Amino acid sequence: MSARILVVDDEPSLLRLIAYVLETEGYETITASSGMEALDQVQTGQPDLVILDVMLPDISGIDVCQQLRDRPETALLPIIMLSARTQVSDKIRGLRAGADEYVTKPIDTDEIVARVAALLARTRRLRQAERLRRGEVLSFIGAKGGVGTTTVALNVASALAQQQGKRVIAVEFRSHYGTFSAQLGCAPTRNLGNLLELDPERMNERELAARLTDFSPGLQVLFGPQKSNEFGEMEVSQAKAVIKGLAGMADYTIVDLPCHPCAASQAAIGRSDGVILVVEPEPTSLIAGRVTLEVVKSWGVSGRAVGAVVVNRLPSASAMESHDIGSRLGCQIVGVVPPVAEACLAAQQQGAPLVLCQPHNIAAVKLIEIANRLVDDRGIAMMFP
Repeated sequence: MSARILVVDDEPSLLRLIAYVLETEGYETITASSGMEALDQVQTGQPDLVILDVMLPDISGIDVCQQLRDRPETALLPIIMLSARTQVSDKIRGLRAGADEYVTKPIDTDEIVARVAALLARTRRLRQAERLRRGEVLSFIGAKGGVGTTTVALNVASALAQQQGKRVIAVEFRSHYGTFSAQLGCAPTRNLGNLLELDPERMNERELAARLTDFSPGLQVLFGPQKSNEFGEMEVSQAKAVIKGLAGMADYTIVDLPCHPCAASQAAIGRSDGVILVVEPEPTSLIAGRVTLEVVKSWGVSGRAVGAVVVNRLPSASAMESHDIGSRLGCQIVGVVPPVAEACLAAQQQGAPLVLCQPHNIAAVKLIEIANRLVDDRGIAMMFP
């Protein structure tokens, strides 16, 4: 998926020119002609880069830039500032406001294209360097309820820990009752619900570690709320703090998300390196899955970072080919799990994921293969070509 660029200028002809030039280079563009409209577009359109004029009819580009830098979610958003002011003092003012580049008018379109490409490349390098300093985050979301999202997430987490020797944290990102405990046969007293009482600034590694449960070598679990008095909606700032904290504590953080869209899920996906949709090969699930992917992609997730796992529950469902399912969903199929209802039930009765209690079962083998793709030398960024 090409980068999305927000172009902000109150001169219609210049706005059209810049947008046209960028689109011919393969970029997607959105536009705004005022400072307030620009701030709205950043929030709704989630651009990868902003080209921002200094002189706007309501608030200045300097003010817009400063507001974006003050927001945690846009603090690192690449910004190229445009201005007819050529004095060094004006450039310094723009750069001090947080602009990454300062281009004077009249603009040279070749220069704009070159600066956009260079700044996007620089941003990608910085993000890759950041990933080396923290673990990878992979979020699992169901096309609808009951498709087996939690089962897939737990098995992938267990396989990464058991088969690959990774430090893994599986987190059940729920504001209400979480079923990790039922699948793992335990009754945790420490869980995510206890964290909801804390301010985001206090959700540090120490507080998170106090609520983790050691399940198997290399695997820790952060359970969802277990009692009604622990239920409560998670704030966006809390969701971001939890994901950021856990990512710094493990090689992989596996996030089990609810199937219904919510602000907390959007925050988690925004900090994820990859998103896996779990879907069944039947019409209702595929329709729901396509809608879910549209929502996820509207949250700004790159197309190559989204894939799907197909869970067959009935033997008859296996007739649909993977490429047909991928075509209907509009994403890559990461793996297909065959129907083994009795084995999954036996694993739940044993209180252990299938890949641990029956590693040679055909479904367990497929789940291990899915997990193995996450530790390819190329990393998650190349997982969905």
